[in-house]
Amino acid sequence: MKIYLPILISLFCCVFILAQEDDPNWVLQEIEGKRQVLAERRKIEKSVEPVVRSEYDVRYYGIDLDIDISGGQIIGKTTIRAASKEKSLAEIALDLMSILTVDSIAGAVTEYQHAEDLLTVEFASPVDSGGIFEFVVYYHGNPAAAGLQGFSFSEHEGAPIVSTLSEPYYARGWFPCKDVPSDKADSADIILTVPDSLVAVSNGVLVSVFSRHNGTKTFHWKEGYPITSYLISLAVTNYRTIEQTYTGIDGTTMPVTHWYYPEYESATEILYKTTEMMSYYASLWGEYPFIREKYGNAQFSWGGAMEHQTCTSLGANTYKKTFNELTICHELAHQWWGDMITCADWHNIWLNEGFARYSEALWREHTDGEKGYHDYMNIINRPELWQDGPVYIQNTSSVNSIFNLLVYDKGAWILHMLRHVVGDSTFWNIFRAYRDAHYMGTATTEDFQKICESVSGKSLDWFFRQWVYNTGMPDYKVSWRRRKTGVSNWQLTLVLDQMQSKTNRFKMPVDILVQLENSDTLIVVQDSLLSQEFVFNFNEMPKDITVDPDNWILKTIRYSSIDPDVGYLPDRFLLSVPYPNPFNASVRLSVYLPFDADSKITVYDINGRLVDRIQLYRQKGCSDLEWTPVNLPSGVYVIRLENDWMDFARKIVYLK
Repeated sequence: MKIYLPILISLFCCVFILAQEDDPNWVLQEIEGKRQVLAERRKIEKSVEPVVRSEYDVRYYGIDLDIDISGGQIIGKTTIRAASKEKSLAEIALDLMSILTVDSIAGAVTEYQHAEDLLTVEFASPVDSGGIFEFVVYYHGNPAAAGLQGFSFSEHEGAPIVSTLSEPYYARGWFPCKDVPSDKADSADIILTVPDSLVAVSNGVLVSVFSRHNGTKTFHWKEGYPITSYLISLAVTNYRTIEQTYTGIDGTTMPVTHWYYPEYESATEILYKTTEMMSYYASLWGEYPFIREKYGNAQFSWGGAMEHQTCTSLGANTYKKTFNELTICHELAHQWWGDMITCADWHNIWLNEGFARYSEALWREHTDGEKGYHDYMNIINRPELWQDGPVYIQNTSSVNSIFNLLVYDKGAWILHMLRHVVGDSTFWNIFRAYRDAHYMGTATTEDFQKICESVSGKSLDWFFRQWVYNTGMPDYKVSWRRRKTGVSNWQLTLVLDQMQSKTNRFKMPVDILVQLENSDTLIVVQDSLLSQEFVFNFNEMPKDITVDPDNWILKTIRYSSIDPDVGYLPDRFLLSVPYPNPFNASVRLSVYLPFDADSKITVYDINGRLVDRIQLYRQKGCSDLEWTPVNLPSGVYVIRLENDWMDFARKIVYLK
């Protein structure tokens, strides 16, 4: 799908102005920031597909930056510690954009080359498998031009603001790294020297703050949990703070800090909901993953927000000076799904964004009950806004492909549908098992599917294949009729047609709400064909039906015009399912004609011999028929509806 820049600018500006504190459209601002569409469209479209380097495993990043705000530059020193994964490793390649200048490298290194956004380092001696190597890269330059503004110098109310947003490929724009999500460092230090009037915020815990004699301060942050390159962050400005305390499941306490611009003082009340959100999500998914450190929100100049580990970078509505409640819960949920467990590659980004988007609906379920949950899922059911293609991203070289509304909203709908397919208790157990299996690691869709199948005891390949890897959704056409079959007996025949492409059939359990004369009943049918009939029997008259009343299936649906007692005008010829079948006295069927047509109903035996003529039909509409065999033996027979346009058959079994 082509996206035109003027349209995007208009859309994002409108959303930015009109979004309310709980408006789900906040996510368009996040997509805008992550795509960098408005900043450098041409560069975004440049292929940035990373090279997967499996020959070494990063263990540690030590990032030490002196930030020159007036010059828009950094002077950097990054320590890299890693382990060899092959015999006699002689050199490695790191990602570092060429706009930055490498001054020198210290360590057991003989040579290095920095070109085409790669830093290649040759070791003085080969490193055997399992061996640890370490070196320090000294560099400087203007990172804003490097990472497509992944490293940003901006201002608010005359005060400077420096911040990063490195997802997906732009950590390389400000420090040398292995810039792929699959390789997490075991730990990281982020040391930031800034003017002493400012506060520098980053991942993990604040180890120290050191005042220098030249009017600067050095903030030393330490991340002790595994972290991938794109989640390492910084935010620097004249922050004010709100301090909260989160009490964990076992009583452990942890600081929750919010860093905000002074002019947003009146907007901070909503930030206090963060600890309530943490407790709620912990009750669903297990303890907050980084309980030994902190959580917080640091305001920054981008639209939307970014789930930097232990410290979300939080955007705001600058027009109304408000924060968005759904943004806060979305980025908090990422601490579990995106940070604790990270998608192994960008093909599987829905495991991050779809999960976090779904958490917004869960928060609505917590605050507004079941109705609030379903209302929210209905709001984000808007396929007309989604990019074409599967949720599993095919082209990961394009940032526009990775970050689009399809990944967020349809990703959330996949979890919503999975919840109904496996049932609530199993659904929550899946998340616990997923956490245990991939704690502080990475995962693919295949990994998540295996967990779902293991916990549910069901094969779910059909579910993931049609919803994650394929495109589209079912377009249901519903028709039904009722017939009295006894003094207190009624038969309801439901026809469920899938009107989308014949090559794209969907298999789903479908809820059918039947409104009876004095009560209602919910029936679940397993639909998997382009056209399928279901027959039900009741002791009272069916008055109406609703397919998928609680909207558990991503779909479009149309109800045919129906007169349930007489029939309806179908758009095709049809002979209904015989009832009863097998039978021992007589069998009943219904005939559907979409227009006037000379049609005959005949019966043949298994050998194709004509044994009876039931009736001749001409007038359009629905008619009932009943056939009672005369002087025929038990066996298999075929009832046929025949005319100049079609020949339709139903098999029946006659038992004397």
